[in-house]
Amino acid sequence: MTNFKQDKIDVLDHVAVIVQDLSMSKGSFKRLGFCLTPVSQHSGALTAGGEVVQWGCANTCVMLEQGYLELMGIIDENLYDNKIPEFLSRYEGIHIMAFGCQNPNSVSNRLSSSGFKSNGIYSLSRALDTPKGQRTAKFELVRLPPGDMPEGRVLAIKHLTKDYLWQDRYMEHPNGALALEELVVSVEDLPTVAKRYTRYFGIKPVNKGGSWQFKLREGTFVLTTSRLLFENYEINAPSNPFAAIIKIKSRNLFKTRKILNQNSVKFKEIKNGIQVPGSEASGATVIFTE
Repeated sequence: MTNFKQDKIDVLDHVAVIVQDLSMSKGSFKRLGFCLTPVSQHSGALTAGGEVVQWGCANTCVMLEQGYLELMGIIDENLYDNKIPEFLSRYEGIHIMAFGCQNPNSVSNRLSSSGFKSNGIYSLSRALDTPKGQRTAKFELVRLPPGDMPEGRVLAIKHLTKDYLWQDRYMEHPNGALALEELVVSVEDLPTVAKRYTRYFGIKPVNKGGSWQFKLREGTFVLTTSRLLFENYEINAPSNPFAAIIKIKSRNLFKTRKILNQNSVKFKEIKNGIQVPGSEASGATVIFTE
């Protein structure tokens, strides 16, 4: 029997921006005032329960007090590409939406009973340098097939080695960034997609100005339309679905504004925040709030 206290997906854990050139994108996010981790190559199982092998992709991360951002790209074209070329064929930008969970098995069972196709539990790992030497960060993932979740690679994740990721030396950002606050995704058929995510999270969304907000224990997931995306943010969706916006809570917007100006980053003032266009952030619009 499913343990309903253990089967929740209730955290906006991280968002991955899929990039053409990892080194170049790392430089772009550094200009935005983020401190980034060293590049780390992925390893993982290619099938649920399978052997962990080295992959051809790697990442660099922006670790925050709540959640994190991930930049991911190919560094070895001879190894498994994690379907990154498929993502880039649509657009460079946000393609992976990771939500936190406590018990992947319970989550997988609940999703299967809610009409989603079961994809099993995947193991993922990558080597990291820590103050105590090299360690292996380990994760367990519940993935759903693209046919179930066309908005991107949607997964529920459990961190097995959190201390290896959230290292103090990478969490102090010149722009004052504190938390991954919100992810905004544009879709074609908003009512239908909202119902699907209601089943996924197990909670009902709140309608705010025509967009649907899923208020999680940490962070908010927002579904909107291309029309509202343009009306509210002047962003043209290249196609739908389109994961468009990352909202980051800053300790001090004056500090954020100062570093953006120092680094000649384009941005505009909006109500309650600062909006950096996708052209400055590898296709992802970044909005700083306070």
